[in-house]
Amino acid sequence: MIPLFKPFMSNQCAVDLKRILSEGSLTEGEYSDEFEKAFSNYIGNDNLALTNSGTSALHLAGVLAGIKSGDEVITTAMTCMATNEPFFNMGAKLVFADVDITTGNICPQSIRSKVTDKTKAIIVVHWAGQPVDLQEVHAVAEEFNLEVIEDAAHALGSEFNGVKIGNHSDFICFSFQAIKHLTCGDGGALACKREEDAVRGRKIRWFGLDRKFNGISRWDQDIPESGYKYHMNNINASIGLNNLKHIDFIIGKHVSNKTFYDSVISNPKVVKMRKPKNTLSSSWIYSLLVEDREDFISYLKKNNISSDRVHVRNDQYSVFGGKDKSLKNLNLFDNRLVNIPVGWWLNHQDLDHITQTINMY
Repeated sequence: MIPLFKPFMSNQCAVDLKRILSEGSLTEGEYSDEFEKAFSNYIGNDNLALTNSGTSALHLAGVLAGIKSGDEVITTAMTCMATNEPFFNMGAKLVFADVDITTGNICPQSIRSKVTDKTKAIIVVHWAGQPVDLQEVHAVAEEFNLEVIEDAAHALGSEFNGVKIGNHSDFICFSFQAIKHLTCGDGGALACKREEDAVRGRKIRWFGLDRKFNGISRWDQDIPESGYKYHMNNINASIGLNNLKHIDFIIGKHVSNKTFYDSVISNPKVVKMRKPKNTLSSSWIYSLLVEDREDFISYLKKNNISSDRVHVRNDQYSVFGGKDKSLKNLNLFDNRLVNIPVGWWLNHQDLDHITQTINMY
C-alpha cells in the first residue's frame, strides 16, 4: 500500500538524542536556541518564537492579537479542528466564511461579507500548502483594522509573490507535528511581523519570564503578564534541527511530484486544484474533487493507494454549532474532497501507478 503520509527522520536524530539523554539536558536549551535561529533563517524572519505545538503557536497569536472573550474571528471551517479551537477556547465567536472551491482556501469576498463591529481578526489556512490570496485578505484587514493570523501548518516552504510564507501577515503559525513536511515529533513556531510581538511571545511561552534574562538570576524578574508552558524542549528541537537540514530535499520532492500530477492526471471525473501563478505550493497533500468519494477511495485502495479526506469541515462539530448550509462552496468541497499521496517517499514507479490508476477511473 502506498502511504498517504510518512514522517521523514534524519539518521543524525538518533545520535543527538542519545547525547541529550545521556547528558540530561532535556528542557529548552542549546538545541532549541539553535533550531529557533535556523528556522528563522530558513523562512527569512527573525521575529520567531518556537513552541511545543502548532496549536500553542495559534493560541499565542490570539493572545498577541488581543483577542478577548466576545470578539469575533472570521475563519475557515475547512481545516483541522486545531486551527479553530484555540480561539474558541479564548471565548471568541467563530464566524465561518466560505471557501474558494477551486483551491479550498478561505474566500476574501466571503470574509468581507462577514465583518461586523465585533470582528477582531481574520484566520486563514493555506489548504494543502496552496497560499491564500493574501493580497485580497490584507486589503480587507487594512480596511477594517483587523489582525491577520495565518495557520501555515500545510505551507512550510510555500511562497506568495515570491516570498516564503512566514513574512506576510501579523502572525504566522507553523506546525512540526509528526506528519508535516518538517517534524520534531511535535512542535510549532510563531512568526511575527512586529519584533515587539516576538519578544513578548518568547516571554509568555514560558510563564511570562525571559529565559535569557541578563540579570544575576532569572528569578529576579518581574512577571507583568501571565504566561504558559508552551516552549520547545531540546529533545524535540534536536529532531527538528536535524530534519531541517534536509528540508530542501523534502519540499523539493513534494513540489516536483505535485507538478507531475498537474501535468499527467487527466480524467473528467477528477478535478484538480487551481494553482495561481503568483504562488508556489509546497503541496503537503494533493487534493482532488470527485463526485463519489467513497467509491473513489475504495477504488484507490483496491489498487494499493492510500487516500483520505485528512480534515473535515469544523462546523460539523456540535461544539461549533453544526453545519452552516449557507456556505455553498464549502458544502461541495467537503463532500467531494479526497487527498492522494504526494510526498518525498514516492518513486517514479509509484507516481506512474497513481496517475495511471486515477486516469483509468
